[in-house]
Formats: sequence, C-alpha cells, structure tokens
Amino acid sequence: MSTDLKQTKIGHYQNLDIELVTWDCTTAEVELSCACIFEHEMNNRSFSGGLAHLDEALNGRLNEIRENNWFSAQLNDALLINQTPSTIQASKVLLIGMGRPEDFTVEKIGTAIKTAVKTAHQLELKSVAFAPSILDTGLNPPSNLNELMLRSLKEELDRHHQLHLQNLVKKSEIERWIFDSGFQNYEIKAEQYIASFAKIFLQD
Repeated sequence: MSTDLKQTKIGHYQNLDIELVTWDCTTAEVELSCACIFEHEMNNRSFSGGLAHLDEALNGRLNEIRENNWFSAQLNDALLINQTPSTIQASKVLLIGMGRPEDFTVEKIGTAIKTAVKTAHQLELKSVAFAPSILDTGLNPPSNLNELMLRSLKEELDRHHQLHLQNLVKKSEIERWIFDSGFQNYEIKAEQYIASFAKIFLQD
C-alpha cells in the first residue's frame, strides 16, 4: 500500500465499513474493483486518470474491447473480468456500462452502484471498490453525486437484507466498501461523504 495513500472512514452500517481512499480501479486492494465506463469519452478524447491506468494495466485491451464491441459500454452492459493480470491489485474487475456521456444523468451512477452490490453478493465477496469515472470521461461530477451514491448503496443493502430475512439469500458478506477518489480536493470530498452518510444512514 502506498505511503502517501489517503484514507477516510465514512461510516459503518450493518457489518459494513464504508471508506474513501485515493485508489483507482487498478490500485484498489479489494476482491472486486468496479469502474464505470462510457461508450466514448467527451469530445472523443482518450482515456485519462483511472481509466487510462486500467487500459495500461490491461495492455490496451480496455480500449480494444470497446472499439470492437466485445464490451460496448452501453447503459447497463456489464463485464466481469475474472482473469486479472498482476498489474491489477483486485482479483476481479467489474466494468459497468454507462452509455453515451452526453446522455449522463446522476441516477445512472445510482444504478451502477446497485449493479456492483448485486455482483458482490452473487460472488459472495467481502471487499468492493467503486470508481464512478466521471472526471476520467471528461464530465463534471454533479454536486449531489456523493449523496446519491450513498443512498443507492443503502437501498441495495437494505433490499438484500429483506431478501435475507425471507430466507431467500445469504446474509451479505461485504465488510468493506470503498469509494475511489483522486487526490484533488480529497479533504473536501471526505467531509461531504461523512455529512451525506449522517443524513442518509443515521436519520432515515
């Protein structure tokens, strides 16, 4: 783990620790590392940030599979990469399609969060990291992004818990949920997450 890593505990819910860490999809030390990916980047620019690191770690295959439509990144399309190279810390990577960036709405990130939670439950995993990849695509993150992601996370955890109470699914095994973050404005983002957590998880 990098010595200049920044890490903040956002809160605890059920058996789950929710954190903000300066990781991206490639460096996240978890079982399942999730990245949102659009059909293309804004203004047809190339990958940047975490998506560029992921493409590099995959020897350019992230761009290749999208260009060849093997993974189109259309909305709600998903690809579980379960043979990750040693250049990626996580044993599994989940790519979540977001469609066209020009059509982006914050609700689509909420759906992506739920896809990530469902996948972790299906695979019975304990640790998940999630990268929304908004900045990497050339979009400006909406002001309510952090709050919406936390609300979507709680909704999906609660839904699973109700199914567990019906004896239909196993109890959630997820113990760590990490929101990936860059270093830019990290402290401000951490404060926003903690405030949003208190609003959503402690007052509802």
